[in-house]
Formats: sequence, C-alpha cells, structure tokens
Amino acid sequence: MTGRRAALDGLARILDAGAPEELFTGPEDEAHFLYGLLVDAARARASAHYWEICRTARRRRVTPDFVVDRAAVLLATIEERRRTDLYRILGVPPLSSGETIREHWLELAKRLHPDVGGDGARFRRAQQAYDILRDPARRAEYERFWLRALGPFERVAPREDLPPLEVTAAAVRAAQHPAAEGPPPLAAPAAAQPAPPSIAAPAGVGALLARVAALLAPVGADDLERLRAELASATAELERARDQLRTLASLKHALEA
Repeated sequence: MTGRRAALDGLARILDAGAPEELFTGPEDEAHFLYGLLVDAARARASAHYWEICRTARRRRVTPDFVVDRAAVLLATIEERRRTDLYRILGVPPLSSGETIREHWLELAKRLHPDVGGDGARFRRAQQAYDILRDPARRAEYERFWLRALGPFERVAPREDLPPLEVTAAAVRAAQHPAAEGPPPLAAPAAAQPAPPSIAAPAGVGALLARVAALLAPVGADDLERLRAELASATAELERARDQLRTLASLKHALEA
C-alpha cells in the first residue's frame, strides 16, 4: 500500500478508529502501512504525508492539527498499554509458559527486593504482575485481553527488548469475535485436560490458534458483562478526549486566524 490514495484512506481510518487495535487486524502489509502512517502523521509538519493530512482535514472540516493530535493520541495509547503489559513488566515474551514466568519473577525478586537495596516500586509492580499471571483464572482473563488489546501491536511493532511473537490477523479476529467464528480445529491432546487451559508457550501459528480457542471457551456471562462495561467506559473516555482535542484545535485555529 503506497501513494497518496492509500495515505488518504489510511488517515481516514485513523480518524474513524475507536481504538488503535482496530487499525491492525487486516492483511500484514496493510497493518504495517497503517502503523508507519500513524507514526509519520504524529510528526505534524515534518510528516512526509503533510499534504494528505491537510487534505483530510479539509474533507472532515477539522484542522490539520486535529488529525495530527488524533494520531498522537493513538500512538500514546499504544505506548501506555505496552508500558503496563504484565509480560513486559516481568521481562518475558507474551504468552510465555508458567515456568518461564516463574523463573523471571524469581530473578527479578532477587534483584529488586528492597531488602537487598532494589527498586521497591519496580518490585511491587513485578509482584502484582506475577500474582495475576500465576493464577490460572486471572491469567486466562488477561490473555484474552492481551490478544484483543495488545496482540495486534506485536504484528507491526515488535518490542526490541523481547523476542517477537507472531500474532496473526486470524488469531486477533478470533479473539475479537468469538461468536462469529468457530474455533480452529485443535490437535488431539495426549490426555484430557480440565479447565483452566494449559499455559504452556505456543509453538507456531497452529498452536497459537489452538491457544486462542482454548482461552475463549470458558468465557461466562459475568465475564462478558464485565468486558462490555470496560469497553463502554473506555469508549466514553476516548470520546471525551476527542471532544477536548477538537475544542483545543478550534481555539488554536481561532487564535491563529
């Protein structure tokens, strides 16, 4: 995807996106293009696509700064989610095995515990992350959140401090629309395993898809209702931020006139 037409279409999608992960669920080349455009648009007048930004602003009856601010807000949302990612706090790859998580936690505890002169704040964050990920039920809930809200970013901007994880568009769509698509076929297990699902690290795309299906299986009515409430709250917060940005952009435009 290249050219002015693609940039104009991409900027329109950036303005219409309710959340940043909505931009990255399509084909691989499209997702990478949109992420690059998002980063570039946030550079404002230094952007290589500033002409397209101005054209999009005229079409939407907003200022170019509004388009730039929208891109910056989405990028900041991505960074904040990754900053608070439990796997990142513990320094392990996403969807790591329970044993890997435990080993890294023990290493962090030895280094960060206040009794040995470590960083108390970092120790508490790591301890909270480990407390969630060592509990099968809470980890299953977090993994569903991770696949929906963080997994799409791994496709376009793998973290340099951790090994990259291949998260396919099919896996992300399965996590977002469990009712619309049935789970992919699973390999026959060696022995029947009760819920909650195993937390062994996935090996390849097939294992990842099987992991997604297993994670989605135990979702109950209470979980869905809680997720709906969280989504409604997040949507309302984004709408308030959008209104505030629009007001600020209008005030800036009036001062410059």
